[in-house]
Amino acid sequence: MEIVAKAPVAEMFGFAGAIRSATEGRVLWSTEGAGFEKLPPDLQAKTVSEIRGRKGLSENPQTPSDLLG
Repeated sequence: MEIVAKAPVAEMFGFAGAIRSATEGRVLWSTEGAGFEKLPPDLQAKTVSEIRGRKGLSENPQTPSDLLG
């Protein structure tokens, strides 16, 4: 069986372990870049906040004035 799909990079964290667990290690998988697509505006802030949280950063990015102050 072959499955071809497109998924956002942010959703692929933990995929390798999940697919191996679900198939008892009997799966071969690969990924390749399919280009870039802009996130819809309503998802941009949510996605940035989640990624910053995962990396242990504050939820709000610094502004230029924070850096120049």
